[in-house]
Amino acid sequence: MSGGRAWRRLNLAALAVVLLGIVGCAIGAAVDAAGFFRAWLCTYLLWLGLPLAGVTLVLVHDLSGGSWMATARPVLGAAIVTMPLATLAGIPAFVGLHALYSWTHPAPNLGNVFYLNATGFYLRYAIYVVLWNLLAAFALWAPRGEAAPIPPSLSWLSGVGLVLLAFSTGFASIDWIMSLEPAFWSSILSYSVGAGWFNTGLALVLLVVAVSAPAVGERRDHMADLAAILLATTIFWAYVEFMQFLIVWEENLKSEIPWYLLRIAGIWKAALYVSVGFGFAAPFFVLIWRPSKRSRALVATICVLIVVGRVAEKWWLVLPEFVHAGPFWLDAAAILALGGPMVLLFAGAMRYGPRFSLGGWPMGKAADHG
Repeated sequence: MSGGRAWRRLNLAALAVVLLGIVGCAIGAAVDAAGFFRAWLCTYLLWLGLPLAGVTLVLVHDLSGGSWMATARPVLGAAIVTMPLATLAGIPAFVGLHALYSWTHPAPNLGNVFYLNATGFYLRYAIYVVLWNLLAAFALWAPRGEAAPIPPSLSWLSGVGLVLLAFSTGFASIDWIMSLEPAFWSSILSYSVGAGWFNTGLALVLLVVAVSAPAVGERRDHMADLAAILLATTIFWAYVEFMQFLIVWEENLKSEIPWYLLRIAGIWKAALYVSVGFGFAAPFFVLIWRPSKRSRALVATICVLIVVGRVAEKWWLVLPEFVHAGPFWLDAAAILALGGPMVLLFAGAMRYGPRFSLGGWPMGKAADHG
């Protein structure tokens, strides 16, 4: 199939998905506005992982190096291009702040109102948007070679950028997820959410690497290296999730236990099983075997399973806090409504890569070599 025909079909498919998602969201918002805000928060938290992972991996490579970047750079560049859309996509959810967060109600009777207030929430959100887009611009346009990291004289900027990214994503997870239950506190949740974002984005990037062009020779080695990184982040995510559960279970505090009780009851237990099964167990037992990291079919399958697991994880983190979380089809419609534009922007950056020079190297170059 010619590239132009494949591109047109992708455009049509993405537009159909967007239309379906928008119609579903519009109906859902008309019937259940609060349910729409909750569904959109979940999909916002999901798709944000794509550009955040792209920026993180480029900055890490600036400090560590690695030949795998020659294959990953075009896809990472396309992922980073989605940052403006992904960050601003939080607006439809945060318009309904009162439907999401109990601390916005009159007389919240909380001791931390100096932090949990609407003004501070919106101000921090604006800071995250500006900071993450600045880091995206740095990761996209700072001078780098095809597989070479940034020049040593500028590497300190990548180190500072990683520190800022770590702290800002940590505070974002507190604002957007932990504050859904103001009485709950966990110093580990930020690590878990950050690992989930990186794991989601890397799975999507690696999925494109696995299916976009034949993995032969050096390219197959690069795919195996990326799969090893994906396995490491999957193990880290599972570790911090388990440690949080273990600490909460051992402490047995009435301010913390209800957070888990809500999430191991009813349908949310099934969401937990999907999250752990697809997001950890399957990737661990498949990718721990070295030959599987070099198989395009296995790597692509595991990436899809991880993304499905992360969808379940976002629902598991957010929706149990509400007695009425909205219909399931509304959650799915929200994923399609934002996912369609994200895919179109990502694919467009891959196709027209030379217009988005990543460190002076055309993003479409690796794809042309396939």
